[in-house]
Amino acid sequence: MPNNESRFDEIRPYHNHEVNEVLTKLTEKPSFYALMAYFFPHLSGEAIAEKFINIKNTHEFQEQIISHAIKRILRESTDRVTISGLENIKKGEAYLFLSNHRDIILDSAILNIVLFDMGFGTTRIAIGDNLMVSGLVTDLMKLNKSFVVHRNVPRNQLYEYSERLSAYIRMSIGEKSSIWLAQKSGRTKDGNDQTSSALMKMLSLSGGDDFKAGFKALNIVPMTLSYEFEPCDNLKAEELLCEEAGLDFIKDDKMSMIRGIREPKGRVHLSIGKPINPQLSQFDHITNRNEFIRHLVELLDQEIHQLYRLWPSNYIAHDLLNQRRDYTGYYSQEEKEQFRNYLRQRMRGLKSHPQKLYQKLLSIYAWPVMNKENPKEKFEEEAFIFEV
Repeated sequence: MPNNESRFDEIRPYHNHEVNEVLTKLTEKPSFYALMAYFFPHLSGEAIAEKFINIKNTHEFQEQIISHAIKRILRESTDRVTISGLENIKKGEAYLFLSNHRDIILDSAILNIVLFDMGFGTTRIAIGDNLMVSGLVTDLMKLNKSFVVHRNVPRNQLYEYSERLSAYIRMSIGEKSSIWLAQKSGRTKDGNDQTSSALMKMLSLSGGDDFKAGFKALNIVPMTLSYEFEPCDNLKAEELLCEEAGLDFIKDDKMSMIRGIREPKGRVHLSIGKPINPQLSQFDHITNRNEFIRHLVELLDQEIHQLYRLWPSNYIAHDLLNQRRDYTGYYSQEEKEQFRNYLRQRMRGLKSHPQKLYQKLLSIYAWPVMNKENPKEKFEEEAFIFEV
């Protein structure tokens, strides 16, 4: 490994030559077999161990383990997965996929499994260090091309950490390795997808004095995951209410990961947008970096909002929240009653005030409607249904 890459050792995924050694060590952990039994229930412990110790590189790991695991999750927790926008990207090119973030694991996993099956290179995945909840989880994530984003960095070390992360992302693009990056730190809890200007400033740190050329070199592609039923919607609503009331909310990232994987999500749509480089030319007259970033954030928000696939749950929530009938042509009375029952079921066992919780849940689903420029635009059923 080149010496100039050693500065990334603390955050980078495992290299191919490290994969087999890590996997062999994992087969010595009882927790490893408990997890793998869920994904490979038909295999004995000995067969699982043999399967893993024969894997030699990241591609084989994604082909034999990750692909199987994610497709199993999607079969068991979704009704259908559809894709649009694959024609916007080219094989052999590297992109920075800037994504809305609704589920801890599946947002990036769905993109990668689609890319893998369609013959594209998979992405390196930015993931917060708060999600490294155990040695086993950390190893599996790093084997799957995840790199670490440190949270809660001391103020006097923030620039150093940010500059290193920025440089790693830029180096990856230069190496023709695409990146998946959430549009802000952490998941969207309130349903209102917004790009962080701080994130854009971080990306600019490694771009040199010509910040516009620096952004163009990243080849940013906006993308959106749209879940008919929001992963962990009830937990998100309760957390928001606690924050508004000034109350402590004990986060359990491990539980959110598990529930996000297992709970029903209905239909799911992945929208891949067009690279934004042609649109950046409209900002050629801007010479101030902060002003450029402000316009860039507005552009990215607009693109991500327009890519969102609206479901009946979104339209129903908007009408119920506002006590209107603006979108009755986009759902049936039966769907409305089913969604109401779904929300009541999601509220069971939670401690927050029921009416406030109900309103917060509606708001989570209504935000994509409010954000979309033309929410009444009919969409065609996608020709590409992803087979899982």
